[in-house]
Amino acid sequence: VNSTTSDQTTSYPATIKGTQDIEVRPQVSGFIVKLCVDEGATVRKGQALFQIDPTQYAAAVGQAKAAVEKANVSTLTLTERNKKTLFDQKIISDFEYQTAVNQLMSAKASLAQAEAQLVSANQNLSFCTVTSPSNGVVGTFPYRVGSLVSASLPEPLTTVSDNSDMYVYFSMTEKELLALTKAGGTLKEQLEKMPAVRLQLADGSTYHHEGKIDAVSGVIDQSTGSVSMRAIFSNEGNVLRSGGTGNIIFPYTMNDIITIPQSA
Repeated sequence: VNSTTSDQTTSYPATIKGTQDIEVRPQVSGFIVKLCVDEGATVRKGQALFQIDPTQYAAAVGQAKAAVEKANVSTLTLTERNKKTLFDQKIISDFEYQTAVNQLMSAKASLAQAEAQLVSANQNLSFCTVTSPSNGVVGTFPYRVGSLVSASLPEPLTTVSDNSDMYVYFSMTEKELLALTKAGGTLKEQLEKMPAVRLQLADGSTYHHEGKIDAVSGVIDQSTGSVSMRAIFSNEGNVLRSGGTGNIIFPYTMNDIITIPQSA
């Protein structure tokens, strides 16, 4: 009887999570005046999600602009130049010239302060439009139009889940992992050598994309003797949802075995 090889698979229970679930929180206080998208909507990075009442922040921008215009630096610059000429010709005293210099320096300081306040006011005004921090799917909205919100909210305005790729977490025994990594090399090289894996969904069907193992825990769970592993799958078509479950189908090859036909 000749020995041969056989391709087999092993199944591991798995949980599915988005590559990142980002909490969205306001950076200014105010009443929500508009919901720009609905719950569960697919959004892109920078897309408006909520509108906070901008009235007080628009007024602050107006005040800061007025302060910039009142700084009067250009007029005092001309005055300082004229008095410098007169001082050089000994027509005015050093005191009178230094007074003009000090007035100009004070105006420049006031202008710098007003410009900083204008930048801050414009930034706060822009924060009134709460935007999505990434591409993904929007979660639920615990706060609606009319709700008073602030940066210290106990709950975020919503959560955006980046579902373009999905992480699938599963565990493997220490013995099984050693069989895969005993060839040595760096962790990156070991991960690259690991075979592609399949994902069996909760309804028993097999997900149409293959996944790649991209992370292995550096610590073995002593209570179970297992190692946590992570595979990444493309989520084209948004079939996979964060929080879902399934099974990772891991292929392996048995060498030098004797195969017996099932009919025997």
